[in-house]
Amino acid sequence: MRIVRLVSHLALFAAAAMHASAQPGGIAAQTAASDQPRSELADPAVPRPPVHPCEVDLFANLSFQPHGNPVAMNAEPDQWSFEPPAQCPGPWSKVVLEADFSVTAGRQYDRTASIWLDGVNLYFGTTMEPSAHRAPQWHAERDLTQYASLFRKPGKGQVILNNWVDHTYTGVIRGAARLLFYPAVESSQPPAAADVIYGLDSDPRGVPVSVESESDVLSRTLSLPRNVERIYLDVIAQSQATDEQWYMCVDDADLNPTRDYSLGPPASGDPLEQCGNGNFREVEVTIDGQPAGRAPVYPWTYTGGVDPYLWRPTPDVQTLNFAPYQIDLTPFAALLDDGHSHAIAMRVIAAHHFFSLAANLLIYQDHGRQVLTGRLLENTLAGNRAQLVPHVDKKWKTQSDGIGRGRVDTFQHGLYSIVGELNTSRGRVLTRVEHQSTYTNRQSFLHPDATTYRQIITMDVQALETTSTSNGNRHRKLVRRMHYPLFLDVIKHMKPDGSFTAVIAMRQAYVKRLEDSRTGAAPFWSRLNDSIDTHDTADFNAAGTAILNSRDQYGHQLFEFSDSLGSCYARLVESRGGEVASTASAAGCKSGANSLNWHSSPQAIY
Repeated sequence: MRIVRLVSHLALFAAAAMHASAQPGGIAAQTAASDQPRSELADPAVPRPPVHPCEVDLFANLSFQPHGNPVAMNAEPDQWSFEPPAQCPGPWSKVVLEADFSVTAGRQYDRTASIWLDGVNLYFGTTMEPSAHRAPQWHAERDLTQYASLFRKPGKGQVILNNWVDHTYTGVIRGAARLLFYPAVESSQPPAAADVIYGLDSDPRGVPVSVESESDVLSRTLSLPRNVERIYLDVIAQSQATDEQWYMCVDDADLNPTRDYSLGPPASGDPLEQCGNGNFREVEVTIDGQPAGRAPVYPWTYTGGVDPYLWRPTPDVQTLNFAPYQIDLTPFAALLDDGHSHAIAMRVIAAHHFFSLAANLLIYQDHGRQVLTGRLLENTLAGNRAQLVPHVDKKWKTQSDGIGRGRVDTFQHGLYSIVGELNTSRGRVLTRVEHQSTYTNRQSFLHPDATTYRQIITMDVQALETTSTSNGNRHRKLVRRMHYPLFLDVIKHMKPDGSFTAVIAMRQAYVKRLEDSRTGAAPFWSRLNDSIDTHDTADFNAAGTAILNSRDQYGHQLFEFSDSLGSCYARLVESRGGEVASTASAAGCKSGANSLNWHSSPQAIY
């Protein structure tokens, strides 16, 4: 994890450094009194129906006390009970989770927070870091309408946040969360929610599961209803510890030649921005050991990641509220309908200490028939695992002083199709899932003179998924395009005493395009672009354990969303020196104002 600390007295670091590798994000931030407490995001709230909701508190005014173990990272959960809203029995037009968090001024790591109900994950994200004079507050929302069936009965829930408070780490994190249930709107058909939702972990309340390597899995064996007609898996793979900035990793053989390019202290083990096992990571899902789907890993960067000044006052994309990636497993419905138990598992390819996983299985049943039959017709993913191995191309030279220079490029191309048929109450349904993905990571290591080290990373991850469904003369085609570009440029200027100045620039985006066409209905489309561009110049001490000064910080986040329902939203937040410098809204919207149809989903989840 992140090793660097921001302090005014370096003596504080000796005791703290031994625990840093166990913490998400890893920078315990303490800065000058000029810090501003204001934080601002360009993200929109979940659009709401025009009806008054019923509200159910999950937990309120909860102070996460120092019961977490900083080494084992197994926080003691705070548990609560859930009761459905008696005043709003359903059906619901929308169900929205709202969560509010804060951390007192002081020193604290960015932590991982997750909320669970009956083993199902409702929220996953990280926290903001405070400083001596900065006590951030933040708000997160998630549209849980697809999960509505989960809330129709009483349940047991918990929130997990490994807050560790002692004489050094003094920031106390507090939180509250609630569910808002919006009654059905007249003249509007309530959306189809999943009939059953299972958490992939077997814990009855739900916990994130850590995997240290690609051989470790999150798995659960289930016996499902025999009339499953559609099935999806919502997955979250959060990188932590050595893997936190996995996109900066290199092959094990290149660790020593590139060590001087890193920003962290080599004495701490794997230093900041340097790790082994290469830089390719991807989620693989299996059913009874058979490959069933793949998902790209989004390179989330936390508020202590790379350089905390990059994320003040605006965190990186989705840092506070991760969006799961949904994998369509419908072609396997016939297999899962056979009345036997089946093991559904996920792993992270090339995981290297470590990833934290969560996954929810969403089941849609055929209410016109109790037992469905069919078969899996094709699965090219099962036969081409070897072709999905990334290719590494190096142009590399190690100098006489042992320092490497050159470039390391990693490429991967994924292509598969999975087809299944199912005999339903509406007749034979054929489902084809086609997946194409490309992964490119280009790393340049430049050492133009004895005191300058420069590492440039240009990464591009793209996935195109097409799901085609046919049922007699009715057809549907859903196309989903995902794009995760990332650029990072780190220049180290060394000084005679071993300290250095780092000039850091980072750009990142989450881009999603949806196109949905079906017989007898108007085509639907949506466009989402959430991007951030940020820069900082930081002075590090000789050990690489502290940022002594920061300047030239600037950044901007742009969130744009539009769809065929008439929604148009655009907001830009610009910052200078850690403060909000300006905001702008509705650029490109014909109405001259942001407007979101309450049926729209701008949060990128589905």
